[in-house]
Formats: sequence, C-alpha cells, structure tokens
Amino acid sequence: MLDVGTLGPASLAADHAAELPQKDQLCGCFWGCLALRALGVHELAGEPVDQDLVAREAGTVLMGGDPLAWLPPGETTNRADYRLSFPPTEDPAEAGTGTEALAGAIERIAAGAVSVVPVAGPWSAATVVSLLERTLSTAPDAVLIANVRTGPLWTTRPSPVALAAALAGEAADVPGCEWDEGHFVSLFALVRGTTGALIGVRDTYRSLGWQGHHLQPPSAIAAALNRGDGREGGVLCVVPSATAPALRAALGSDGFELRMWDNGS
Repeated sequence: MLDVGTLGPASLAADHAAELPQKDQLCGCFWGCLALRALGVHELAGEPVDQDLVAREAGTVLMGGDPLAWLPPGETTNRADYRLSFPPTEDPAEAGTGTEALAGAIERIAAGAVSVVPVAGPWSAATVVSLLERTLSTAPDAVLIANVRTGPLWTTRPSPVALAAALAGEAADVPGCEWDEGHFVSLFALVRGTTGALIGVRDTYRSLGWQGHHLQPPSAIAAALNRGDGREGGVLCVVPSATAPALRAALGSDGFELRMWDNGS
C-alpha cells in the first residue's frame, strides 16, 4: 500500500508543464518564478514574474561557450529566448545564480507575501524524509527548491522493479544519473511504501524522467545535496510568509541548519 503526500499549490503542475524547458543557465530562476506564481505573485511594478525577472533580481551571470554542451542527454535545442540581457563571463566561478541571491530575489519580488526558509543540512536519507514530512504537516503549500549536484542521483528513468524495491526498503542496482551538473530541482512528493520511500522530483527539462518528473530514493537525494564536489547543497523552502515562522520552528527543532550555503555561483 502506498501513501503519497504532495507539496505546493495545485496550479504549480500545469505552470511547470507550460514553462518547460528552462532558459539556458536559469534553472534556479526557473524555479524562483514558478514558486512565486504558485504562491500568487505574478508581477513586480507591472513587469511579469518570469525567469528573466528573477535572474535580473538575483544578479545572474551567464557563462560563455557552446550552450548545447550544457544540456542533458536527450535535449537537442537550447533555449536562449531571453526577455532581458544578462552580463556574460568566461570565468566559471562568476557564472550562474547564487542560492542566497536567488532567495533574496524571491523575497524582494514578493514584497513581503512570500518568505524563503533555507535548509543547509545535515543530509542523510532519514533527514530528507524528515524534511518532506515536516513540511507536509506544517506548510503544505511550500515549494521546495533543491540545489544539488545531479551526478549522485539515480538515472531519471529507473526500472519499475527498482522503484518497487526501493518502496519495499530493499537494495536495487540502478545506473547513475545521465547528467552530472550543479542544478536546481523541486522536491514535490513523498511516496511511502511498506518500509521504504521515494521522493518525487520536478526537473527543468522534459527529457529528464517522464516529462520532467522522476522518482529518487532519499539516499540519492541526500548524496546529491551533499554534492561531493567541494561545494554545498541545500533546500530553499519557499512559503507564504504567514507560515514561515512555524516552519522555521519545526525544522529547527528537528535539528536542521537553517542557513544559506555556498553553491559556488
């Protein structure tokens, strides 16, 4: 028997499908705009809330080079239809969107209606499940934006046999993720089986999983958040401001570190 809990407003699913794929190098801004719109924030001073607005407010810098080289396997067309212009760089250390800058942009655009609760760890299979459980019970409208390295994840299209084994709490031999990059995804579901669990992930490309959705064991999510590349990962819990204090208190009592982290951007 399965027990499934899902996070975020119902409107997010359709908006996610319509917005796919992300614009080149704007994965964090993709999720920032979807979280804001899901929580009722659609414009800033008459300007639409979109990936470009979040990127401008977050100070995103774009890396030069061949954009096709950054796409995951299966994606053949990049998306460079920017509404705004962004500064370029040839230095990977200067490129991208920092997590603290992204959180600040979300809160500024929302003008007090939305808050971001940052969770920097500690990360294990048990704490990933605990984060989903606590958020489901305290702030079910939350949009969880996870900053990960994708390499430690399972393939985004695991076999049904592997998924069934994970839900039964059994070991499964599953290939690694087909893509290894620093990335932002959304954790939107906790699926509980007899003794195991899976985490529902929304991604930014249709080619990853099933139309941008895949299931991962909590241990793989924890490894992706721990990254293993000298940088930190974490989760931005984007919530209505009225529920932020209760979520902070609940996560703090569970031993989570409520702070920003350095993702190298």
